[in-house]
Amino acid sequence: MKQKSQNYGTCFKELRQLAGFKYKDLESIISKNGIVRFENGTSNISFERLAELLKFMGYTLSDFMYLSGESRVDEVYGEKFHIIRYQQGYRDDFFIPVGVNPVRLRLFESGKILLPYDVIDAMLGLMHVPEQDFSYIINGSKDDYFIHYVNWLDIIQQTEDVKTAKIIEDEVHQYANYQEIKLTILEEEVKPLAYSDEWLELHSQERLTRQYTDYRVLELTAKACHQILNDEEVTEISDFLFGIELWLEYSLGILALNAWQLPYSLVYAIISDINLHEKEYKGKLIYRRRIVQTAGRCYDTHK
Repeated sequence: MKQKSQNYGTCFKELRQLAGFKYKDLESIISKNGIVRFENGTSNISFERLAELLKFMGYTLSDFMYLSGESRVDEVYGEKFHIIRYQQGYRDDFFIPVGVNPVRLRLFESGKILLPYDVIDAMLGLMHVPEQDFSYIINGSKDDYFIHYVNWLDIIQQTEDVKTAKIIEDEVHQYANYQEIKLTILEEEVKPLAYSDEWLELHSQERLTRQYTDYRVLELTAKACHQILNDEEVTEISDFLFGIELWLEYSLGILALNAWQLPYSLVYAIISDINLHEKEYKGKLIYRRRIVQTAGRCYDTHK
């Protein structure tokens, strides 16, 4: 436990120094002596106090856990992102509007932390780089799993290939269930080492919920290609779409495939929101095609 406390203290000190914060800058949250003892590993601080300090300095708890070694980092994401950013000529302060300051960006690009996937998506959107392009680079020129299946389901829906749609639905259902099982196993394995129960719950869900949601939404979308969804399933799809802030290829594909089963008011609100950011989609044929598909399928259903 002492070694773990020292590791946490060392990690916090590194983040504090990288962000350029002195002890006096944090006195409104914790005293200088409290920080010194924490950084030296001679005392601990509460979960709530740590979260407050990290937020004040521009970090998240996930950043802290990655840097402290509690979570494994897939370095390829930051490495490839840096290549794209450098080639596009974007400065390191360009992503502040989506919550990524230059320090967090350097940690991400150097492979020390992994940013949430929705944040990476938002950063790609700011650079006008389609998700699919980034996925090709990450996966060694192989199509992203989710985008590949959205494109496949698009063809299936047009050809009314019920058999294949059901096969995809069953396959993705297994992946979604696996994510739930994985979360349970992780909780049991990490709990003895967790900083607190709240920390464990937050970190476990942040790592796995996004993947589960993507698989579950893809499962329901495959089902929607061969049968009517029930009210609960329509609500699941609607909640997913309602939470999208930056519409990119995968989310637009899900919207287009499900538009005919969704409430007209929801689709109208989404299209209106997308129109407010029209410049994001100019020159991107796949984006415009999905938007047109959405409007057309919704019109055919509700006319």
